[in-house]
Amino acid sequence: MNKSKLLFVILISPLFLLSQIIIDKNDMPQEGDTIRLSSTIDLGMLNYEETGNNFLWNFSGLIPFSQYVDTFVSVQQTPWVYQVVFFLSSNLAQPMQSFDQIPGFQVTDAFEFFKNSNDDYRSVGYGVTLNQIPIPNKFEDPDIIYKFPLAYGNIDSSLSTHEFAIPGIGYLGGWKKRVNHADGWGTLITPYGTFETIRVKSSIVQFDSIYIDSLGFGIPILRNYIEYKWLGDGFGLPLCTVTDDGILPNINYIDSVRTLFTGNPELAVEKPEVLIYPNPFTDKTSISFEFPDNYKEALLIVIDLHGQKIKQFKLYGQNELQWDGTDTSGNRVKEGLYFCTLIVDNKIISTKKLIFTH
Repeated sequence: MNKSKLLFVILISPLFLLSQIIIDKNDMPQEGDTIRLSSTIDLGMLNYEETGNNFLWNFSGLIPFSQYVDTFVSVQQTPWVYQVVFFLSSNLAQPMQSFDQIPGFQVTDAFEFFKNSNDDYRSVGYGVTLNQIPIPNKFEDPDIIYKFPLAYGNIDSSLSTHEFAIPGIGYLGGWKKRVNHADGWGTLITPYGTFETIRVKSSIVQFDSIYIDSLGFGIPILRNYIEYKWLGDGFGLPLCTVTDDGILPNINYIDSVRTLFTGNPELAVEKPEVLIYPNPFTDKTSISFEFPDNYKEALLIVIDLHGQKIKQFKLYGQNELQWDGTDTSGNRVKEGLYFCTLIVDNKIISTKKLIFTH
């Protein structure tokens, strides 16, 4: 190689090292994957909205509240009724959490079904067993989560719909409008490591409705939120996802096994205290707290073991409130362990464990 060619290679080598990545079907979840994620919340300290070319997102200071594992299986590993419905439209399934938050109804064997192809990665429906009755619900129009090849600058959208009547039980239906914009690429730093990524901003409007015949009422839920996702080569799930619903953003990121946060990362009073009595509780519990002087804004939030906000209270000078074990939709939460966190002027004052029993 002559000197001029060698100089040319030396000059362009950094461009290859900092080149944009492209996401395709091989970067999505695969059958048999088990992916550990950590969950936390943003207290206004994370600069997740900014983006650009060869951008650096430094999220190394994230502190997890909880961890969980997402598992992916083949369609053939789900109940046979689901297999019949989703055999041609899906090639991947993800187990979901069972729940019994609606009185008189218990949901088990819950799965979400996906299709991973050369063209896109889509959610095609879900299956649940309601009071021992298997109910597969295939979407009329799928939710296109990503279109391939996914590269910087791509913009796409989809409108998914589903509608399902259950004779003698009720009705499920809804729609989701998704607009994806791959609006940045560069380097992401999390407690798990440093990665080359492409950033996708998804603006989502979602409407869900459920009507229960025996109870004689329906529950309509309209959500408007933004997902910021950082994707890397071959990780299956996004390296980091920030879901911003305009209140308190949730953060989930791929991680290793860690000792979870149960203390106070930044104390705003000399002796912060949150008192909960009774604890455990079955009907309602009283939560009392103290504030520093001259505070501007105070919040009390209840978080489950998956890092999801269950309830949020804006505090206007009071030093005590009661929680009756319901979530933001007014439904009773599941039995178990929760975290009660007092936040003043974007600083965690205290986090206490809270146990709810039926």
